[in-house]
Amino acid sequence: MSRLSSAEAEAFLAGACALARPHAFAGERAELAWTALQSALSELPTLSAPTLPLDLAYLVSGERLETHVQVPAALRDAFRAYEDNVLARLLGDRRWTAVCEAVAAAPKELRGVAVGLLCSQLLTRLQVPVGLGVSQGAARRLSQRTADEVLSTGRQVLLERPELAAALAQGLLDLSQAARKAKELLTDAEVFLLENVAELKGLGPRVALAQLALVAQEVEDRLPVRMKSSQSEGESPTQLEEESAFPVGGFSSISTVGTLENLVTSELIYMDEAGAERPDLFDVRFVEGELLYYARDESVAVRRRRTVVLVFDASLDACRVLDPQERFQRLLWALGTGAAMVRRLATWLDSETVHFDLVFTGAVQGRESPLREEMNVLGLLLREWRERGQLELSEAATVRDALLAAHERHRTRLQTLVFAGEPSTELPAAQGSRPAPGEPPPPDALLLATPEGPASSWKGVRLPPVKARAKDAWSQVARELLEAMLSARSALRRQETALPDPRPSVR
Repeated sequence: MSRLSSAEAEAFLAGACALARPHAFAGERAELAWTALQSALSELPTLSAPTLPLDLAYLVSGERLETHVQVPAALRDAFRAYEDNVLARLLGDRRWTAVCEAVAAAPKELRGVAVGLLCSQLLTRLQVPVGLGVSQGAARRLSQRTADEVLSTGRQVLLERPELAAALAQGLLDLSQAARKAKELLTDAEVFLLENVAELKGLGPRVALAQLALVAQEVEDRLPVRMKSSQSEGESPTQLEEESAFPVGGFSSISTVGTLENLVTSELIYMDEAGAERPDLFDVRFVEGELLYYARDESVAVRRRRTVVLVFDASLDACRVLDPQERFQRLLWALGTGAAMVRRLATWLDSETVHFDLVFTGAVQGRESPLREEMNVLGLLLREWRERGQLELSEAATVRDALLAAHERHRTRLQTLVFAGEPSTELPAAQGSRPAPGEPPPPDALLLATPEGPASSWKGVRLPPVKARAKDAWSQVARELLEAMLSARSALRRQETALPDPRPSVR
């Protein structure tokens, strides 16, 4: 990668502006476009296709894809591939509406930042090759000029500076080729990132949320679509807002006590015509309490109840390492696996009342847990279930304290999973032995993030680490634990090979 001089950088960006949508710099859109470009350069200084954030700033406002852009012959093929494989696919993606709504819901001063984040996240996930180094200063200086001047300069650059035009064409071509290999251009990571752009103040939390969302989706995509439970964990009243799925209070019988809206319609035959002598037979039956009413069934529908407690031990703080040939840290794979398990269980057990408690240890003597930032990011990722009241986040001093509090609160109607980073993590007594007075029962499952791969145990029976690519290894362990949780098996069943990728390969 070579870094352009100040004059060359301005010329390069001006050429990118000339390739953007014709009305991207019209009126109030100009400020959004320039902010999006500067934000994208701040996130990804080696931006290979500066035209992308400008087009995204125009399209997220609900505008249609215009194709009458004047492009020199040397860039025509690359530009057409960019429109077909990137812009057109983005507009047709099932998540595009959610992306537009997230940008529109963001504060006005952050909408350009959100578009820049979307652009950098897309280029990073598609692994588009790096481009020329351009500073934000060049974009700021260019934004001080009028739109007509910038576009005129850009058209001149595309015609008279073949080296810069070739760099722009190569960037568009690399982006379109990377997009062709992707099954979907947008993922939940982009949607989550844009929906929470106002809460994420710095680059670190934004990167953490985006990566955690990607990891969780990698694991979740490799889990079964549906899995049934074969056990019950108690019963719980159904919430009234769910009565469409579980009928409550339907008409069940006929009674002589009720309200007029529940009156049996055939009782109206006892009413005389207007002007007849009063009282008529209807009035007499009303006074005597002989009118018939439909009676409702006032019983409460109940569903099976289950509580799942996921404990993330402070030893995971030592897992902030990037294993060879992996894109994400070992810590993110552990957290992402926990998030994927929560989302899958909530989907599979939709006929049950499921509650999740996520506990992070290491908070002692007024000191926060070393995983406090990860806890907040995970809370944003699972915000949908938190808003439903189905998930809670908390801190504890040790794993023992977390398990003890869980058993005191929920008694026997729960399952406990511990995520740790060290095999020597101090845990309660082994499964099968009676815990000492004041000690909690051991966890049902233990998942260790070891350098060799994730190692799991269920009911005290430990299996060796799964040696495979992280996405396959963590998906396999997650599936084993989920199957054991739903079937209440006494031991895990290890498959011979890693789980295959259910997504079709792109040739």
